[in-house]
Amino acid sequence: MELISETYKNKISFVLSCYDRLILTGTLPEISYSQGMTRYMFENSIKIFDYPKFAEPFKDAIRTNAERIAKEHVVEIEFIRKSATNLQ
Repeated sequence: MELISETYKNKISFVLSCYDRLILTGTLPEISYSQGMTRYMFENSIKIFDYPKFAEPFKDAIRTNAERIAKEHVVEIEFIRKSATNLQ
């Protein structure tokens, strides 16, 4: 079966491709499970209750960089929060 773009190639003036939105996720295998994170924190002398303070600079750096890139490319970022129903 031939692609529609091939079938009508002589009638197509141009093709515009873009993403409507992107959702970025990721994982760090060494710390993506409780024992791995516990080991990392222990090895780096980070107390469990100090985790939010420890993680904040990383969160801020990622957000700042994403905002800078979006501004450079005139793209709006929409932060999507998880709803309470998704957390259950």
